Amino acid sequence: MEAIFSNDDLAMEILSRFSALQLSRFKCVSKRWKNLISDPSFLRLHHQRSQLRGITTLLIQQRSDITGDRLRCRMSFFTTCGSFFEDDRRVPIMIRDSFPAYGVVIMGSSNGLVCCRSRQTLEQRMLVIFICNPITREWISLRPTNCHVGHIFAFAFYPFGSSSNKASCFKVVSIQRQKYDQNSYSFVIYSSETGKWKTSMEVCHCEDDLNENKYIHIKGRFYWLTKKQRIIAFDLEEELSGVIIAPGPMLRYGVRNSDCVGDSDGYLHYACVDESDLRVWMLKDCQKLDWVLKHQLNLDQFRVEGQVMTDYLQFSIRRVGCLPKDDIFAPGYLALGILTFYDEVIYMMRWGRLESYNFRNGVLKRHYMLHAPFLDHYNYVPATVLPYSATLAANGVLKVKQNSIDDLISVPATVLPCSATSAMSGLLGLIRSCGFVASNSSSYQGRQKRKRIKPVRAPHF
Repeated sequence: MEAIFSNDDLAMEILSRFSALQLSRFKCVSKRWKNLISDPSFLRLHHQRSQLRGITTLLIQQRSDITGDRLRCRMSFFTTCGSFFEDDRRVPIMIRDSFPAYGVVIMGSSNGLVCCRSRQTLEQRMLVIFICNPITREWISLRPTNCHVGHIFAFAFYPFGSSSNKASCFKVVSIQRQKYDQNSYSFVIYSSETGKWKTSMEVCHCEDDLNENKYIHIKGRFYWLTKKQRIIAFDLEEELSGVIIAPGPMLRYGVRNSDCVGDSDGYLHYACVDESDLRVWMLKDCQKLDWVLKHQLNLDQFRVEGQVMTDYLQFSIRRVGCLPKDDIFAPGYLALGILTFYDEVIYMMRWGRLESYNFRNGVLKRHYMLHAPFLDHYNYVPATVLPYSATLAANGVLKVKQNSIDDLISVPATVLPCSATSAMSGLLGLIRSCGFVASNSSSYQGRQKRKRIKPVRAPHF
């Protein structure tokens, strides 16, 4: 073991294959390991490999109104099936426990950080934005001042700096109707570099209403999907906006969960579903607005009946007291809605069940959520579904505050889900699988334990 890790390049090659949660524990092994894992070059290498492994989990939230004020928000998560790391199954619980306030509304996720806002109620009228790191349980609060903001926010985190600055930073963008022109949108930007809110001079003329939770951030640009199949684009650096007409057939207005935007290989994608097909388009050229039909899938293979439909009907009757639609018993009827598209995978709900279809291998998977057996197809606000990827590059970005927000005090905590011995055993297993052999070390026995009067147990998640 010591012979292998005496070489920094070899040690970085091995350690970069572990998850962010495991590496957070490996920092406790020695001061040299802590410095190696905190090195900027290692953080960049680990971030690149984390992106190649795909998402860690999905953040899923379904609410009953636009602002989340009157009724309680229902929040759930699911861990991607077949994850390479065993510790990734703990991440959804850690995300749930890391939010600094109850009933927050999730707005965005980017490179390991999560953005959410408070619920505006009669007791709490002031809007508060929270930026959280679920791995370290660090969070900061932002209050919009001297600006007019709405309830739709977008979030982007640059772990290795943006085009204007090489230091890590994050930005929050609020898009809302103008006070004196309801046919135009204005933008308010918060930057962690300045620590201030700024109202952009850019105005986007668009009469369509926005989908609150259907946006994507790709290469310094935000894209919001409207309810009439248009996309509002906003360049964060240049502060320029425009309206893009989405391709595909004209969908029925008011039909929820019929289209979404997504990201794959750094390109904007638009997915839509009608009565017969599911189509995915890719914006090949942003300047020429050249859309290319990338995937087309017939929906006949998804039309199933039996116990799946019966379970969802019973769930709908318990929730609203009646059947969701009159034509639900029509021959060939399919309750299917698309939620988001990421890395050639379309996430959708079919008869209330969360499922995904991988266009690369044609595999259809069903995913099981925590705290919620079904998703509601006919909810006023579509479910928020955001990919989340845990990365070590987000550690230390947020300056932890120990302050009071509505009589709630946040105290940072160190997470140690398992012992160092089991973590080192996993490290040895990866070394053997990669073909490396540790000299004079066949097993890790661990350091000699000191006697303690009161043993300290790690928290269970």
